[in-house]
Amino acid sequence: MNQFDIYVNPVVKGRKRYPYVCSLQNKLFDGLTSRIVAFVCSDESIAFDKISVPITISSKKNFVCLNVIATIEESRLQEFVENISDNRESLLAAHDALFTGI
Repeated sequence: MNQFDIYVNPVVKGRKRYPYVCSLQNKLFDGLTSRIVAFVCSDESIAFDKISVPITISSKKNFVCLNVIATIEESRLQEFVENISDNRESLLAAHDALFTGI
């Protein structure tokens, strides 16, 4: 599993609001059975400025919401969608804004 891989949200009850999750965890921790993920929404009204990164999935605008983070067992992340490594700088900037205020 790669950092910034997008998967279909394995939490069925949450899929309407957050259809996808984004793996944030670096490969350095591949030995762990869980992954730190940020939930991805398509509703701009729940995406916070500076800590939600706009991305496109299947020609539709979505947002990686770094304020909505959880750990999920890797075995539950089964439906790979795509990798968004091209957005690395924006994702790291949102992380910094959330945790350090920069």
